Amino acid sequence: MTKSSPAEKKAGAVIEAAGISELPIPVERIAATLGAQITYEAFDGEVSGMLYREDARSIIGVNSKHASTRQRFTVAHEIGHMVMHKGKPVFIDRLVRVNWRDGTSDKEEAEANAFAAELLMPRTFLGQEIERVLTRSRQITPKQLIDELAKTFRVSQEAMSYRLANLGVLGPYSGL
Repeated sequence: MTKSSPAEKKAGAVIEAAGISELPIPVERIAATLGAQITYEAFDGEVSGMLYREDARSIIGVNSKHASTRQRFTVAHEIGHMVMHKGKPVFIDRLVRVNWRDGTSDKEEAEANAFAAELLMPRTFLGQEIERVLTRSRQITPKQLIDELAKTFRVSQEAMSYRLANLGVLGPYSGL
């Protein structure tokens, strides 16, 4: 597997500090532990989520129109902003990213995505689950592996596919 990024290391520290040892990762509980209130609203357009901070108060807004797996990723992504991007009071995240000329948004969004992937699909837990699945059935296709792991971690098949490719477990898989 590939080396951990700083974002992944921070997500691992959050999991460890919360004492989480079972799947799926309880992102709502983690957000509450970090002092964030989560609200679910039907946002217009392509907004998937937002983070608003004022003083010691944080609010994570999640698009209630999205699938539950997408909502979990959004919560994890916004927790990433909370933990990694302390100075900025507001983040609004859209499904289609805008490329800002100064490049700051892209870097912060990539970090929040890496944090969210590690928070929802921690590499140590993923390695254990892959071993468990393969011990049970050596005759499994990449799609079956992705499907089973996605259910266990309560993430989308697309998110699991990207995670496994990014960790070097599977090559890029387009059979979703």
